[in-house]
Amino acid sequence: MPRAHRRLAALLAAVAAAPLLSSAPVTPAAATAPDASPRCDRRSWVAGSVDLCDGALIYRDYVYDDYGADDPLVPSQSRSTTGSLARPAGDARYPTGAENTADLVDLTLKVVGDRLQATFEVGALYEPDSTVAALAIDTDDDRTTGGGAWKRLGVSSDGWDVLATFDRGDPRTNLITGSIPLPAGRRWRVQAVTAQADGTVMNVAFRGTRERTVVGSWFEDKQAAALADGDISAFGLRVRVADLRAGVTRRARLTSGYHSRVYTSRYTLRDGEGMSYRPEYGRHGNTGNVCEQAFHFFGKYQPYGIYVPDQRGPHGVQLALHGCNANHSSLVDQPGMQQQFGEDLNRLVVVPLGRGPIGFYSDISERDVLDVLADVRRSYRVDGDKVFSGGYSMGGYGAYRFAMLYPHRFAGMANWVGFTGDCTNLPKVRRVGDCASGAIGNVIDFVGNLRHVPSALLYAGGDELVHASSAQAMAQEFRDHEVPYEFFFHPAAEHLTFALLDDWKKEAAYTDGLERVRRPRRVTYRTDPSLAAPQFGIRHDRASWVRAIRGRDEGYVDVDAVSGGCGNATPTYTTGVDAGVGPAALPWVSDYRTATGAQVRSPANTLRATLGNVDSLRIDVAQACLSPQPVRYRIVTDGPTTIRLSDGRRLHFPKAGTFTGVLRRA
Repeated sequence: MPRAHRRLAALLAAVAAAPLLSSAPVTPAAATAPDASPRCDRRSWVAGSVDLCDGALIYRDYVYDDYGADDPLVPSQSRSTTGSLARPAGDARYPTGAENTADLVDLTLKVVGDRLQATFEVGALYEPDSTVAALAIDTDDDRTTGGGAWKRLGVSSDGWDVLATFDRGDPRTNLITGSIPLPAGRRWRVQAVTAQADGTVMNVAFRGTRERTVVGSWFEDKQAAALADGDISAFGLRVRVADLRAGVTRRARLTSGYHSRVYTSRYTLRDGEGMSYRPEYGRHGNTGNVCEQAFHFFGKYQPYGIYVPDQRGPHGVQLALHGCNANHSSLVDQPGMQQQFGEDLNRLVVVPLGRGPIGFYSDISERDVLDVLADVRRSYRVDGDKVFSGGYSMGGYGAYRFAMLYPHRFAGMANWVGFTGDCTNLPKVRRVGDCASGAIGNVIDFVGNLRHVPSALLYAGGDELVHASSAQAMAQEFRDHEVPYEFFFHPAAEHLTFALLDDWKKEAAYTDGLERVRRPRRVTYRTDPSLAAPQFGIRHDRASWVRAIRGRDEGYVDVDAVSGGCGNATPTYTTGVDAGVGPAALPWVSDYRTATGAQVRSPANTLRATLGNVDSLRIDVAQACLSPQPVRYRIVTDGPTTIRLSDGRRLHFPKAGTFTGVLRRA
C-alpha cells in the first residue's frame, strides 16, 4: 500500500557542546539579523532554496522537519507526536520543554572583512546553550580529499577541510551567530547541521527543494535516512567565493512540482516559539476526544504543501484541506491529485498545515488558511476567478466552512466525506445531541450561502466516521436551497476509499470551467459572530457587495439582498438524478441541481433585501452596480436596522416591518 494510503488508513481507522574541530578559532558574534538589503528580504520561500542577496548566501530550510535519524528500533506507534496520519520518518525527539530548538529555519553566510560570518536561525531557543550548529567547508570542492567524522555529532561526510561549531545563541532572536577566518579556495562546498546540546543531530541543511514524503509526512525522508546511515555527504552546496566578495544578488527560481513552502505569519501562540508535543487546545479545552481542536505549531514560520503544474500561469488554486491527524503533505503528495487537479486543470494544489493535525480550520487554523491563500497569490501568477475550496473529512468540514463563510472568494468546491460539524445531524432534524468533535459551528446551517459556489460532494455508504445519515442530512439541505450542486453517493465505499484510490476524475470534471461570480445580482449570506476570532483578525461579515454586516443579538445573522443595477442574468436550474461508476469500479448514484439557462433582466437602480437579526450593513455601490441616481428600495427587517451605501447615502429603519421608498441621489 502506498505511504500516503498507509498514513490515511492509520489515522482514520483509529479515528550544548564546546567547539569540536576547526581550522581556526571560532569567534561568537552579536546575535542580530544578517545585514541584507530590503530587496533581499523574503518572508516566504520554497523550502530548501538558496538566495544570494548582496553577497550574503541565505539557505532557507523546511520547518518542523527536525526529527533526526530514522531508527528502525523505535516502534512505529511511538513515532507519532502530532497525529497518526502525520508520522515523521525520523525518530529522534527533544526533552519536554526543549522542542524545536534544533529546527533550522535559515542559514546565512557572509564575508565580513577577512572572516566568514555564519548565522543560524532556529525555530525556538529557550536557553543559550541548548543547540549546537555546525558548519563544514570543503575548500577545494573535491570530495575525494579531506572529510571524515564531525566528531561528537555522530555524522560524517566527504571532502571537508574546515569544521566549526557554534554552541551559544540568543534566545531573544533564536539566532546562533559566529565567525571564522575566511577559508582558502575559490570554490567551496558547504554543509551544515543543527543538533541538540548532547550532539543528537536533528536537522541537515542544503537538502534541496525536492525532499520526499514517502516514509514520513514532514519533508525529511532523505534527511532521516542519511542520519540513520551516519553519512550526510549527499547534502551540500557549491559556492563561488567571488560571488560573496562581489555582493552578487541572485534569487532562487520558482519551479514546478511538489514542494513545501514556508511563510511568515503575524500571529503566534504561547510565546511564539516553535512547536510543542503538548498542544494548545482550542475553544472546548482538552475533552479527550481523538479529534478535539488543538494546535501544535506556535511560531511565526508556518509551512504548507503545494503542487505547481508544469503549465504557465496564471494558475487556478485548489485547496485540499487535510483530515484529522494528517498534515500539509496529505493528498497533495498523491500522483492522481497532482495530475487530475494540478496538471489537467492547471491549478496550484495547496494544503495548509492549519497549525496542527486537528485545527478544524477555525481560529488560528482558519487564519493559517487565509494567510496561505494570500501567500500563494503573492508568490505565483494566480487567476483569482479560479480559486476552489476543497478538503477531506475534517478538511471537508473546513472546505464547507471556507466556501460558506467566504463565498465571494471561490469559484466552486470539491468535498470528500466532509464532516458537517455535528455527527448527530439527521435529515430534517437538528442537534439531536452533542457530538464530541473540534468543530466550531455546524456548517449544515449555512448551505444557503453557496448560491454562487457550485459544489461536488462525495460520500460513502459504509463510512464509519461521517455516517451515511449525516451525509444524507447535508444532501437534503442542498436540495432545500437554491444552490447548484451534485451529491455523489457511493454505497460500497467507506471513509478511506477516495484517498486510497487516488482517483478524482469526476469531481475534477465537475469543477472544470467554473469561474467566480464577481457581481451577482442576488447575495444570500448567513453568519454568526460566535464563529469569528477577532484576536486573529477574523470576522465573517461580508459576501460580495454586502459588507460590514453586524448583528443586533447573538445567533445567526441573515441577509438576502438583490440589486437590479448590474442587470445580471438569473440562472434557471434543472434538477435530476444520475448514476455511474468511479473511482475504480465503485458504483455511485447522484442527484443534482445545475444551471441550464438564464433569465436576462434589464439593469434597474433597485435594491431589495430581507434581513434577520441585522443591526447594520454596508452596500458597495460599485460592486452592486448602483448609480448615484435615486434608488428604489424594498426592505423587510425583523428589527431596527441601518443600511449604509458606500457613496455616503443611508437608510435607517427604527423597527421591524416592510419598508419601500426611493433613496435620493448621492
